[in-house]
Amino acid sequence: MKMRLAALAALIALASAGCLVVALDRFYDEPTIVFDERLLGAWLDADDNITVTVERSDWRAYRLQYVHPTETRVLSAYLFKVRDTLYLDLSPQRGEDAGLFLLPAHTVLRVAIGAREITVAPLDFDWFSGALTKKTLPAELHATRGERNQVVLGADRAGLVRWLGARSETDPAFGEPVVFRKATS
Repeated sequence: MKMRLAALAALIALASAGCLVVALDRFYDEPTIVFDERLLGAWLDADDNITVTVERSDWRAYRLQYVHPTETRVLSAYLFKVRDTLYLDLSPQRGEDAGLFLLPAHTVLRVAIGAREITVAPLDFDWFSGALTKKTLPAELHATRGERNQVVLGADRAGLVRWLGARSETDPAFGEPVVFRKATS
């Protein structure tokens, strides 16, 4: 259940407090962006009553709207590939001006896309928090705690891409996977 909540936090991210790993820069660079039509549509995590609707947005981006009984949020998302692994970078909806003192943050999900299901794994807050406390995170990530106790990665884009490229499928930096199934009309 804790990992399901972490996945929910990643999907609603950027608007919630604490228990989240965010980066100040995006996790992808332009050559790694891919677009996969299979991601489009409505997806349901029945266990937590979450519906995520993914639509095509500008260029090769997605507009992602999640609906949870307590909140609805719209995010911008980019699907990208590092080595053989797909990731989804989530950030506040593009085009919204939150003011000069608010910076958009990014979070990343490891993604596997099937015909009728999507499996996502968020960055594991507990793992990052422990590694930050023990000072075992790579210096290149420039990790610190944010005002709301979230883990903030200050690495530049190239550093984030390099770090992702070194991750394995079983890397503990990613939490438990959560499965969303294609919603039927």
